[in-house]
Amino acid sequence: MKYSLTTLLICIVSHHFTISDAIFDNDDSVSVWSTGKGNAQNTYRIVPSMATNYSKIPWIYEYNSTSQDLTQFGRGAGINGDIYFFLSQTRSQPANLMVCLTPNGIVRWTLSFEPVEAMEPAGVSNIISDQQGVLFYTISWAGDRTFTAKICQITNAQTSQPVQQCIENYQLFMYINAPLALNEKYDLLVTAVDDNKIDSIPAVLDKKTLKLLWTNRHFFGAGRSGQYRCDTSTGDIFWMDGDTRLIKFDHSGKNLINNYTDAYLSGIDFVLDKQHQIIVQPWQNASSLPWKLVVSSYDVSAQQIKLRWSWIPPSLIADNDGITSPTIDEQGTAYMSSMPLAFAIDSQGKTIWTTQVATSSEMKTFDLYSTCITMNSKRRVLYIVSVSQSSQESKSLCFITAVSMDTGKMIKRINLNLTTNEQIIPQCPILVGDEMLYFSWLTGEYPKSVPFKIMGIQQV
Repeated sequence: MKYSLTTLLICIVSHHFTISDAIFDNDDSVSVWSTGKGNAQNTYRIVPSMATNYSKIPWIYEYNSTSQDLTQFGRGAGINGDIYFFLSQTRSQPANLMVCLTPNGIVRWTLSFEPVEAMEPAGVSNIISDQQGVLFYTISWAGDRTFTAKICQITNAQTSQPVQQCIENYQLFMYINAPLALNEKYDLLVTAVDDNKIDSIPAVLDKKTLKLLWTNRHFFGAGRSGQYRCDTSTGDIFWMDGDTRLIKFDHSGKNLINNYTDAYLSGIDFVLDKQHQIIVQPWQNASSLPWKLVVSSYDVSAQQIKLRWSWIPPSLIADNDGITSPTIDEQGTAYMSSMPLAFAIDSQGKTIWTTQVATSSEMKTFDLYSTCITMNSKRRVLYIVSVSQSSQESKSLCFITAVSMDTGKMIKRINLNLTTNEQIIPQCPILVGDEMLYFSWLTGEYPKSVPFKIMGIQQV
């Protein structure tokens, strides 16, 4: 296997490391999940409960043994700020190896999947960590007319000797990509599994025993592209499918909502204001051409979904196809970006601010769009990822813009020095406390080599 670690900046000032004394904050609602799978606010931030020993020196890790364009990375962060992800040593498989990197870019460990005779990996979930630092993921296997699946947990993940335990259960089979979320209130793992009659159905496991508790064939599961949003107060679970049907069920599988938000809606990303049982969702109005961007808020406290307000964006972005998934703070203010703008909408549907994160010249030259937005609600900073469209024939550009959540003022533009003639496929940054962030991406297009790269840099 070919690994490389590239230091972006060499400092000849001091040999001292900055030790993080971060303590788990029970009042910090974003301290559990580092990705959108289950995170009601879609923050992509985790607050570590152990010292990260972050050195503040930027770094880049690269895996280029095989092309990673078909890999399901399943990224997640842990209680000590480490990041976990899958890699594939064979392009025909979605993953077959898990890697743990420290905040300083050092490989803490690599772990191969437990093999299944005469089968190959067919799908994996994302990786999640609980507050005790135990990791969980699912993996599906397929062979000639046979299939099975496993639910796995990894203990001692913060050491150089992780311990993996897997329980086989064919009922957990999910082809390519399965969502996995943690329901803390009831110690449950929530996922989706393949079903003969419909694409996928929800499945819930006991986190302690890894036993399958129930599946429900009366409604769809989140599937390959869906994301569960778990209400930490009630333990209720939300998700929305491609035809805009909102599903809400409780920890026992009882269906609470199975209804449409809008008849002319195209779009499935949403966030949950769990304090008031309200969701905010960007979508495109498909009732007429051209489709227009809209952001709407719905009351989902009862079975009948109620529209609270709809926000019409400025004309500069009204006809855009692309918009980021939203993120939402504790006051119910939602934040999104559709190039060249970023904007904040309060809980009543009023614009708080809009700000331009790219010039007209850059938009014309690089054909930019926003891929995602992450949030540090403690420091009140948003991080917006902008990149060239994949169809771009000239040089591609990718950068992160740090924006004040309160004013919309641009704090800093983080130029990633990724200007290239090749396609760039970025993934959302994962924020670790107030210290640093992980940013990963693919460069290139198969049949040329498509390496996976990840960098660690300071937050602003």
